[in-house]
Amino acid sequence: MAEHIAMLELEQASQIFTLPPDMVTNEQRLAAQELILNFRKTRMPYAVCQYILENSKSDYTLFQAATTIKEAIIRDWALMNPESVEGLRSFLLRYITNHITLQSFVREQILQTVAVILKRATLDKKGKSCDTLFDDVTVLISSGNITMQLVACSMLTSLLNEYSYTSRTSSVGLTWEFHIKCKRAFELSDLKRVFMFSLKVLNEIESQPSPLSREATAFLNRILCIAEQVLSWEFTLPGAKLHSHAFNTNPNASLRPPESWRDVLLEKSTLSLFFRIHQKARFNSEMAHHSMQCLVQLACLNGAIFKLPAHTDDSNSILKTSFEILIRLYFSHIFPRIDLQDYENFGVACIFKNLVLMFPVHDFNLLDVTLFKSFIETLTSLTCKIGQSAAQEESLHKDDTIYMESYEKLLESWMSLLRNVESLPPGSLCASATQVFNSYLQCHLAAPDGIRNAVNDNDEEIDDTEEDDRYKFSDQLCCIGSLGRLVPEHSLPLLSKILEDRVGQMRSQLQSLQQRRDLVSSHEATMDMSALHALQEDLHWIVLVAGNLLADSSEGETPTIPSNVMKFSIEQAKTVDIPLTMKMLASPADKLDPSLEHKVDSVIRLISAIFGLCEVGNRAMSAKLTEFLSPQVDSTLMWFLERWSDAYMLHDEMDYTEVPLKKLVLQLYSHRDMWGSGNWLIALALLSPIGRCMVKNLSARFVDYMFFFLVCLLRANYLSQSEVLWNLARLESNHQPPVSSLAPEARRQFMKAMVLAGCGIKDSSQEEQYWKLLLHSNHDRFQHLAESAQFKEGKEVARQQFLYLLESLIGIATATQHSIAKEMFQFMGPMMEHVVKAIDLHHNYEDVITTSFELFSQVVAKMLPYLNTADSQMLYQLCLSAIQMFAKHNLGNKISFCYPDDEQETKFKDIILIMEMLSNLMSKDILDFNKEEQEKDKNSIDGPTVVIYGLELIVPLMSTEMLKFPVLCSCYFRLISYMSDLHSERFCQLPENLFNTIMASVEHGFNSCGTDVSRMLFETILSIATHSFQNPQSAQHLQGTLAHFLKVVFRMLVLENFDLALQEIGSTTLFSLICCNQDLYRDLVNELIQSQPDEYKQRLLVAFTQLTPPALNMHIARNSKVTFRANFDVFLNSVRGFLCVR
Repeated sequence: MAEHIAMLELEQASQIFTLPPDMVTNEQRLAAQELILNFRKTRMPYAVCQYILENSKSDYTLFQAATTIKEAIIRDWALMNPESVEGLRSFLLRYITNHITLQSFVREQILQTVAVILKRATLDKKGKSCDTLFDDVTVLISSGNITMQLVACSMLTSLLNEYSYTSRTSSVGLTWEFHIKCKRAFELSDLKRVFMFSLKVLNEIESQPSPLSREATAFLNRILCIAEQVLSWEFTLPGAKLHSHAFNTNPNASLRPPESWRDVLLEKSTLSLFFRIHQKARFNSEMAHHSMQCLVQLACLNGAIFKLPAHTDDSNSILKTSFEILIRLYFSHIFPRIDLQDYENFGVACIFKNLVLMFPVHDFNLLDVTLFKSFIETLTSLTCKIGQSAAQEESLHKDDTIYMESYEKLLESWMSLLRNVESLPPGSLCASATQVFNSYLQCHLAAPDGIRNAVNDNDEEIDDTEEDDRYKFSDQLCCIGSLGRLVPEHSLPLLSKILEDRVGQMRSQLQSLQQRRDLVSSHEATMDMSALHALQEDLHWIVLVAGNLLADSSEGETPTIPSNVMKFSIEQAKTVDIPLTMKMLASPADKLDPSLEHKVDSVIRLISAIFGLCEVGNRAMSAKLTEFLSPQVDSTLMWFLERWSDAYMLHDEMDYTEVPLKKLVLQLYSHRDMWGSGNWLIALALLSPIGRCMVKNLSARFVDYMFFFLVCLLRANYLSQSEVLWNLARLESNHQPPVSSLAPEARRQFMKAMVLAGCGIKDSSQEEQYWKLLLHSNHDRFQHLAESAQFKEGKEVARQQFLYLLESLIGIATATQHSIAKEMFQFMGPMMEHVVKAIDLHHNYEDVITTSFELFSQVVAKMLPYLNTADSQMLYQLCLSAIQMFAKHNLGNKISFCYPDDEQETKFKDIILIMEMLSNLMSKDILDFNKEEQEKDKNSIDGPTVVIYGLELIVPLMSTEMLKFPVLCSCYFRLISYMSDLHSERFCQLPENLFNTIMASVEHGFNSCGTDVSRMLFETILSIATHSFQNPQSAQHLQGTLAHFLKVVFRMLVLENFDLALQEIGSTTLFSLICCNQDLYRDLVNELIQSQPDEYKQRLLVAFTQLTPPALNMHIARNSKVTFRANFDVFLNSVRGFLCVR
């Protein structure tokens, strides 16, 4: 009777809880929810839950009954005897088999409950093993009833999910250690049985005639899912550490089974079976995905399964078998009779990648020569074919990018081969490299040379928010460039010829457009630009490929000429005619006689074609044809010049003494007489980008690329004597075009480049003259503007002129080096006083405030470490004055915001820049390169004083909501971290309210910020703890704060999940806090030990004793911290398994 009443109450609550909002009040829903939650907390609820399962007709009530059993069985496990456990498990399995029409969500929950029972019984053997479940599965499969067969599949899936140790594992409050032990036990006893079972069923289905019935198709799909899950299983490695991502599924897990799986997975019939199954499934997209994934996982088989005794040769059999099956798939069934289905391409590409990645390249030499040749030819053919489809897919802007993703996987295979090409027979990849290189060019060129779809060639607008092609396709271009370097004798002349042809067409097109524009009024007719746009798209991709062929990305490395290019240049040296090569470079518009092509260096010929494109652009500007130039081509061209010059022009001549290519490049700057009018190359390289900057509304990426290149040119020492450089300085001094007409976004970069060039001038008299030309006109114009009535009255024209001049000053500050820091500050200081006044006058204009503080930040960062005491004092005072002016108009203001996004964060740019300036102010405490020693005036100020004043301004403006903005959050905590580290005494003596507010934000940061910010927070606490330990008398007021953070850090590192990247700094911080509060630490340890079950208390006590043994010196010193860090690593591996639960 009690069971029936409980069922009725639960059914009523379930009905109310699932009703739509308009049919039930909030109070009724909350009451129903409370009843359901209370029911799930019932002690020993098994009898009532069984009654509900047998008698209730409500699906949601059945679901809640199954959930209650699953939660209670873990909670009451110690109270139940083996017979009760086995009886409950048998009841649930019998219930499933007797009620095959259950709703799927109810059935899955009951099966998950059975899996939890089996898993909970894994270690203590309370109840039977999985044998009974496998018997039930066998009976259900043999029944021939499709519904019962699918129920059997659900049983196996639930079992795999529960033991998988991933996000599919039930969260039932068991320790990590328990989960991992169960997973290991399942891998040893039952996982292989599941796989063997799936193989048996797959063999039976494969023997059925095609096409399969509807029922057989559904059954096959479920069995393939099970096989895929087993083959994607991430096997537990011996000694694996527990970490915070333990329950996350690894989508790239390779198949690394133990040796016991060798008899199954190295059996040729296994791979053959999955191949035959895929033949049945390949025209059903859902099944084909699962069958292909099985083949993909088998292709990445690796690990102990191949570690056979030294006297056997069978370790190569799986490699040969895999290749044989793949070649049979391609040549017998797909090529040339059948095309791959769209959804098969990605899987096949992954198979190639896995085979090349998992097996060392030198193992390919073990294959039969014919087999290896077939493998490479198939890879080549597939790459070219899918590459064409990917290019068409990209041109149509399809949402589904399956071809592009497949193509990138295939290119990854090529990169793996190219990285170890020396392990392969010489020349074995050359023919394929040529085909793939040619195919890529064809896909990105318009007809007749290429096959690019012309549908979007008219779309010439560049959106700066859209990812640039050089980034979007960087991996593709890198691979194509590497393939081209493998066959430079083919790729370099081909690119040169195509580029020369396109540059000639561009020249003709512009001349034709100029003539037509002169004849036809724009009001009367419009000109067809489709041919020009197609040509510009060709140029864009040719230059991208050329840049990746001639040079590698040099981020973080010293840029060098690629070895293949150097080797090819050496081989060409015997036939190269240098005068002819330089004549061709001097006259890029002249067509090279085909009979003389072999006498011209191929690299210089390609570079000459690039400069020819620059010259076409310059002539178009002179003819006022700028509107016909492509911003995209300009950006790509500037990117190429920057990349090329970085590798080919900025190295010492001795770096390539044996390389003819370098000698040839150097001659480009020495044989001026060959042109008769100065250094043509430098003039072209410098004036081309500067002239482009006169254009309004330039693409931001064009400006970036252009001035990267300009900086590279001007960094080269042999360019400091160039007459072109001095002409630019004179133009700047006289404020004449084109430099006076630079767009605002280009002004800063131009001055940066010019200052860097000045740093390379060695002659002191020339250097003085150069700085006079470059700086004095800027100083005079700034002074005149700052003192003008228009500026003081806040006129818009004067404000824009002021911002324009600020861009120049920021460029100068950014480029300042130690050798000119003093002179630059003497130039900059007087003008910064006017900037402080501008912050006051124009406080309502955000652009003036942000640009002004950006200038201050750059001056402090680039100049302060090199200034003497007097100049440092002046800069400190200027910074303090600027902050005071800002505070004058902003202190007490509330900052409004909506949601944390990039656009919203720009509104905090002024605060971010102030924090960056304050952080940079402390750089002199780290790096002080000024050797002059002067006594400090008692009334002088220092960096920490300015920083503290800034903190008093900024901290009240901060809020927990503002810390959601990543850049703002990072700048704020970096400032706090620097201050606490470099000036811990001053930091710890901050006003109480200010200090407490900062520490509250630190605690909030631990809960809401990422790894990098958390590291800063640990460093802040570490600095405070160290100061307190070393100065116990003056730091008494810190004890409460340190005690609180000991609890916070102890809980975080011992009881919670945290990023293991923080383990070193976190454990060091914990040790420092323990040294400051040893009694509290002991209390925390004892409290934790007492809260644990009896089975873990002794283990935890031993682990804590080993963490802080009596021999450990509890003193904040390097040796003690190193010892504690090592102990903490051992401690985590010992206790984390049972302290962390899921």
